[in-house]
Amino acid sequence: MSFKISVVMASFLGDYPNAASGRIEKFHRAVNSFLSQNYHNKELVIVSDGCPITISEANKYYNYENIKLYGIDKQPIFSGAVRDYGCKKATGDIICYLDTDDYLGNTHLSYIVSGFGNNDWVFFDDKIIYLFHPVNKNIISMAKRDVIVQYGSIGTSSIAHRNMPLISWMDCNGYGHDWKFINKLMMLNLKFSKIPHCDYYVCHIPKSTDV
Repeated sequence: MSFKISVVMASFLGDYPNAASGRIEKFHRAVNSFLSQNYHNKELVIVSDGCPITISEANKYYNYENIKLYGIDKQPIFSGAVRDYGCKKATGDIICYLDTDDYLGNTHLSYIVSGFGNNDWVFFDDKIIYLFHPVNKNIISMAKRDVIVQYGSIGTSSIAHRNMPLISWMDCNGYGHDWKFINKLMMLNLKFSKIPHCDYYVCHIPKSTDV
């Protein structure tokens, strides 16, 4: 039996400091990158962080049984409660994450599942896009990021973990909440390793060219 993998997407499409531009278009880019995955035993869990725009846009995918939409009350910025809610609703054996302004290459989930093995959580390199062509949207400038388990290097886009009750985002709040969560994983003494060949594209870096 193949692993089922859940992709958790926390979504607030309103304005906040250093938010990406074109949030709605990028939200659909992200969702469509999930739908384009060549791995079929999957689900996308979208959690609206008190965001009626998210509810409206996500409802356009109502006919996809593997896209689940949930809404919670608005949380403070960088609250772990949003992803924690998504993890609790996830039904997959493995959980990974997708930001609304990033996207997945179509082999990303396959790579995670094939490399996961007996680990409790894994991490992997990702790709940072600095510039798209303004007309044809081809990538002009991109760099592979060599991810290590260190503050400033690793984030939500670079991890996947088993769906286990002891793994929780609660109390992982504020700036650097991703790193707080990864620290919790390490403190649990879970088995983990780095796996190759994942296909996550980071498209929004605050204070840089917005893509």
